[in-house]
Amino acid sequence: MGLEKYKARIAAISSPLTPKGIAFAIRRHSMTPWTLPKLISFNMLTPLAAGLLSFLVDGQATILIGGSRGAGKTSLLSSLILEIPQRFRILTIEDTPELPIDELQSLGYKIQSLITQSITGEGGVDPKTALRTALRLGESVLILGEVRGEETKVLFEAMRIGAAGNVVLGTIHGATTRDVFERIVYDIGVTPTSFKATDAVIIAAPMRIGGGMEKKRRVIQISEVVKNIADIEADKIFQDMMVYDASRDTLEPTELLDMGRSQVIGRIAREWGISIEDAIANIKLRAKIKERIVKEGKKNPELLEAKAVRDANNAFWMLIEESRDKRKIDYGEIEKKWKKWYSEYIK
Repeated sequence: MGLEKYKARIAAISSPLTPKGIAFAIRRHSMTPWTLPKLISFNMLTPLAAGLLSFLVDGQATILIGGSRGAGKTSLLSSLILEIPQRFRILTIEDTPELPIDELQSLGYKIQSLITQSITGEGGVDPKTALRTALRLGESVLILGEVRGEETKVLFEAMRIGAAGNVVLGTIHGATTRDVFERIVYDIGVTPTSFKATDAVIIAAPMRIGGGMEKKRRVIQISEVVKNIADIEADKIFQDMMVYDASRDTLEPTELLDMGRSQVIGRIAREWGISIEDAIANIKLRAKIKERIVKEGKKNPELLEAKAVRDANNAFWMLIEESRDKRKIDYGEIEKKWKKWYSEYIK
C-alpha cells in the first residue's frame, strides 16, 4: 500500500498469515530529492567518490547500483539525476513511483515518468513495451527504478549495439558485484557479452560501524566492467576503482583510479578529446566543488538541497563550456572562477 502524500509505503501482515497480532513496516522516502552533497554530509560516500560518479554520469556511462534492501540504492540513484545536464530528456521507468519526478520537473529538468506493471501484473503497461517506447525516443537518458525482469534483455541488447544513446542508470538487488553479474546473466538471462555494455557497478550497504547497533548506509565499492576480455566471469570482469575501508569508515581510491588506468575514464576522455590527466583533474575539481557545498551546507542546509546543487552544477558546466575554445582547459582557473561565483551565490 502506498501513501503518496507522505511519500511512504506500508507492508503489513495479519491473520491468517500470522495467528496472533499484526506487524507492519513503513518505508518513507525523503520529502526532497537527495543530492550527492547531502549524501556526503551523511558519510554515505566521499567527495572524491561523488566527483567520480558525477564525471561518469556526465560522460554518459551505464551504471548499475547494487545493494540489499534498505542500502540506499534509490537515494543514490535520485542524487545522480542532478548530475545530468538539464538539456537532456530523462525517462524513468518504475512500477512503484519512488523517484522525485515532480520536484525535478519544478526545477526545470525535462524528466518524464513511465509507470509499468508490477511483478503481480497490476497497473501500468508491460515493462518491455515501456522500455521499447523509451528507446524509440532517441537520445534520452534512461533510468530504471529496478532492473529485474525480461525487459532487461531488451535494455542490454540496446546498450550493446549503441541504441540506448545516452546515460543509463538503474538499481538492482545484489550485495556484491558478483551478485549483480550473476543476477543479470544467470537469473535474468542476459548474455555475458551484452553485460559488458555496463560501464560501472556501485555497491551500497547498511554497515554497523565499529560493531555498533545502528546501521549506516555506505557506498562500499565502485567498480568498472572490463571490456577487453574474452573469458567473461564474475571474478575477472570487474576492476575496483574505489573500495570501502571499514577500519577508517571511508571509501578509498585504488591504483586504478590514482594512476589513471581506468578503462571507462579513458573512454570518456577520448570521446571528450582530453587527456587522462585532464580527466582526473576534472574528477578532482568536481570533488572539490562537492566538498565546498558540504562545508557551506553545515551553516546553511538549504545549500545541500536540489535547487542549490543544480545551480552549482550549472555554473560548473558553464565555465567548462567557456574554456572549450582554449587549446587546454585550465582546471585551476575554472576552480577559481567557480569559487568566486559560489561566494557570491551564497551571500
